[in-house]
Amino acid sequence: MIYFLGILISLTAGFLVIRLLTGGRLNIILHILLALLLGLGIDGTTAFYAHILLGQFNRWIPIGLVVLIVVLTLREKKQRNGLYKEIASSLKSITCRESLWGLLALGILAIPLTLSANHYPLGGWDAWSCWNLKAKFIFLGQGNWKDVLAPGLWRSNTHYPLLWPLINVWFWDLGGKFDQTVPMFNSIAIALITAGILLFGILELTGMLWASICAAVIVTAIPFGVTLFISQYSDSLVGLFLLSAFMCVLLAEKCEQPKLKILSLIFLGLMSFTKNEGLIAAGISALLIFWHERANKKELKNLIITFFIALLPTIIFTLFMAPKNEAFINGLTSTDKPTNWARISVILTYPWFEFISGKWNGFWLLALGGILLAGKKLWQSSLGIIALSLFLYLGVVLTYYAVNTFFEISWWLSTTLSRILFAMIPTIVFWISLGLADKPKDA
Repeated sequence: MIYFLGILISLTAGFLVIRLLTGGRLNIILHILLALLLGLGIDGTTAFYAHILLGQFNRWIPIGLVVLIVVLTLREKKQRNGLYKEIASSLKSITCRESLWGLLALGILAIPLTLSANHYPLGGWDAWSCWNLKAKFIFLGQGNWKDVLAPGLWRSNTHYPLLWPLINVWFWDLGGKFDQTVPMFNSIAIALITAGILLFGILELTGMLWASICAAVIVTAIPFGVTLFISQYSDSLVGLFLLSAFMCVLLAEKCEQPKLKILSLIFLGLMSFTKNEGLIAAGISALLIFWHERANKKELKNLIITFFIALLPTIIFTLFMAPKNEAFINGLTSTDKPTNWARISVILTYPWFEFISGKWNGFWLLALGGILLAGKKLWQSSLGIIALSLFLYLGVVLTYYAVNTFFEISWWLSTTLSRILFAMIPTIVFWISLGLADKPKDA
C-alpha cells in the first residue's frame, strides 16, 4: 500500500509540472506516463539533495514538495477550473477505442514481466552487487550513508551516479522499512512506462494504432529484453529517459507543444545521473538538440539553463563525491596493457556477431529492414538528430572499450555490450516507426 502511495505522490508532482508546460493539451495517457517518469526522477534527486544537505532522508520532504506544486498550480481560480475541465475531458478520452486497445496491450505485456520479476525481486547480478547494494547502504547507513563510496567497494562501480538506488531509497524511506518488493515493482513500472510512452507517443504522432502496439510489443516482449528489465539493470532507466527525451522533442514540433523541449532536457539531465554511459548519451543528445535549436536564441538559452539545472546532481556527485574509477587503465599510455590492433579488431568485429545472436530473436535484422524501407526520411530534420545521437553514442562507447584496457576485451564485450544495445532499442524502434509512417498525424 505504501508503495502505491509513493507512486501517487510521484505521479502528482510530475503531472502538475508537465501541465504547467503544456497547459493540459497533451494526450492524457501520455501525460500520465511522462509524469510518472518525471516524478520518479524528482524522487531520486530530492533524496540526493536531502542526503547531502541533511545527512539522511526525511519522508516529509517529497510530500511537502508535492503540496507546494499543488498550491502553485491551483493558486488561481482560472487554473483550478481549467484543471477540473481537463480531468473531466480526459476521463472521456481514456474510454475511446484506441486508448482502450493501447491499455489492453499494456495489461497483457505486464503479465510476463510480473511473473518473471516475482522470481527475482532483487534483480540480477548488477542489481545485487551494485544498484541495490548501494540502495541498502544509503537506507540502512543513515548518517554514514557515504560509506557506499568507500574505495574498497570499487567492484560495485562506486564512481557511478546514484539515481536508480535513490529512487528505491525514496520508497523505503516513505514506508519506513526495507522492502524487497520495491525494486521489483519499480523494474516492472519502468518496463511498462517504456512500452506505454512508446505506444501512445507513436499513436499521438502518427495516428497508427496497430503500428504503435507492435512497437511496444517489440521492445517489451523480447525474452532477453524481459530478462534485462526484471534484472533491474540501470540500462533500462537510461533507455527510458533517452526515449522520452526524443519523444518530447518530436511532440513539441509536430503537436505544437514547444515547452515540451524543456521536459526533454530535464529527462536528459536525469539520465546523466543513472550511470556514466547515461551521462555520455545525455551530453551527446543535448548538444545535438542545442545545435538543432540554434536559430532560436531565446529558446536555446532556456534549454541550456534547464539542462544545467537537471544536470546539477551529476555535476555535484562527479566533481565532489565520486571516488576514482579503479577499473580503468589508459591503454593509450600504458606499457603493460596498451591499446593494440588485436583489441581494436575484436571491438570492430564483435558487434556484428552480437547483432545476429539468437538471444535477440531477429530484432536487429528486423531493424535493418525497417531502416532500408524508411530510407532517407530517417536522416532528415529531428529524425536525423536521433540517428546521429545513436551512432555517436555507440561510437563513443566502442572507443571507450578500446581505450580502457583494464578488462579482457572479449569478456567485457560479451557481458556489457548487449546492455548498451538494450538501452538504445526503445529509441531505435521509435525512430524507425516514425520513418515508416506514411504521413504524420496532423497536430
